[in-house]
Amino acid sequence: MIPPVEIKINLGVDVDGALDRLGCAGGPAVRRSIWFAESRADGQDGALALLGNGIVIRLRSGDLDDLTVRLRPCRRSQLMGRWARPFTDTETEYRIADDWCGQRRALTASVLGVRPPGSLAEVARSGVAVTSLLNSAQRQFLVTCTRPGVAFDHLEPVGPIAATRWTGVRFGDLELDVERWTAAGTDLLELAIRVEPIEGETPLELMTRAAQTQQGFEAAVRRAGFPVLRGRTKTQRMLSALVRRPIER
Repeated sequence: MIPPVEIKINLGVDVDGALDRLGCAGGPAVRRSIWFAESRADGQDGALALLGNGIVIRLRSGDLDDLTVRLRPCRRSQLMGRWARPFTDTETEYRIADDWCGQRRALTASVLGVRPPGSLAEVARSGVAVTSLLNSAQRQFLVTCTRPGVAFDHLEPVGPIAATRWTGVRFGDLELDVERWTAAGTDLLELAIRVEPIEGETPLELMTRAAQTQQGFEAAVRRAGFPVLRGRTKTQRMLSALVRRPIER
């Protein structure tokens, strides 16, 4: 199984201007609120225990709610048994992908469960322990694929983040997914494209094709004059901003 490659570029200055130039302003979009489950530790930087161990538990709520458990980065050797390949069943969708942003490349594995619209927002604001929301597959994934010693009890929802997503955005010869996150005085925009494996293609051929696509994508963004953020991921930046203020209920 060859996973697809998701290529991302993050922008953090003049987000409104970038959206206008991309033709997103006023266009159809999906709007949801996002929380991340975390064990917040005292410290100068507001340590984030789960994120620091490469584990993300995300709650999204709006017209469609979902709860995702993700390992990023992870190793192939962590994905044992049924977790070695993607699958979909009655309550769960399991995905594996390569996540590229600049020079950072990481294998990610995600278990997504759909919930009734609006239900996760109610729970996030209620103070209920987030771990109680995980379905059986997500619990099994955490037990099987994470190292011992990571505490999953008493996790708090950190947020909300106002998220707006546009799909199928034309940018030259490319078709992008565009997502804006706003919270805690931080405004971030992510541009993303997905490179799917072609039947008969080898892993090396896919990586070569994805690298060429990434090079062209980044060159087009530079030509457009968009201010690219380097270093930390969108999730790292937003959670770091959120833990420096009281959690909203």
